[in-house]
Amino acid sequence: MRTVAILMTALFLIAIATPTWAAKTVPKFRLKNVDGKKVTFDDLAEKYELMAFVFWSTGCAPCKDELIEINKFAGDYEGFGVVAVSTDSARTSSQVKPYFKGQGFKFDTLLDVDGELVKALGIPGDPYALLVTAKGEVIWEHSGYRKGDEKKMQAEIEKYFAAPEPEPGPGPDDVTEEE
Repeated sequence: MRTVAILMTALFLIAIATPTWAAKTVPKFRLKNVDGKKVTFDDLAEKYELMAFVFWSTGCAPCKDELIEINKFAGDYEGFGVVAVSTDSARTSSQVKPYFKGQGFKFDTLLDVDGELVKALGIPGDPYALLVTAKGEVIWEHSGYRKGDEKKMQAEIEKYFAAPEPEPGPGPDDVTEEE
């Protein structure tokens, strides 16, 4: 009986000492863009330091409103890019490119017709937005869209780019001997 109590106590201590959460990251993926070219996360990370992944579909009015608002500031930040991930099915995905061309959006536009990225990230539905670093770390996420929500995203983008870069530590040549 005493052994069981000790074992249960040890398991409890391990459980509370181990974090139950981990930072969300974007998995490696390969999706087609609207021109049929395969694009990977690494391709995007080479272009952008910070990305807004915006999950949307052509039949979603709030999604379209969000994209229009994001488009107003998307080009304001060097190193920032918008990745519009269409969740349209194979049947309706042909409407994505004409819609984007008509709106004049210059976003990277990917087609997740099988829902692979949506499932991997646990996206509950459209619209959904994530801010993701080039390392794949999700630093902000938001579900749904109401006018003004884009300001929250913009504030997070500004906070990210305003953060000072860490000072480099002393190198081997920077060490001085005290006399």
